[in-house]
Amino acid sequence: MQTILEELYRGNIQPDSRRYAPNSPFVQAARLKNSNLEKLMATLDDREKEWFEKYCDAQADIESIARYDTFTYALKFGILLMAEVFLGK
Repeated sequence: MQTILEELYRGNIQPDSRRYAPNSPFVQAARLKNSNLEKLMATLDDREKEWFEKYCDAQADIESIARYDTFTYALKFGILLMAEVFLGK
């Protein structure tokens, strides 16, 4: 049996990917977002679409950085908690 660290290193554990049930609130929100995006894109001209795509790219970058920050903070916090447990504090 491999360790969690080995599994994580080899990509067998992907902490940033999750599966959601088809009728979950997440999937429902994603469907609504996509529906509204299609309606919005239909109303924009080419120049406005370009601006909006740049906005979406910047928003995706922000979300990616925030997810990474949250993951690293939570991992470090968890390690500190486990260290306290092992040290008997």
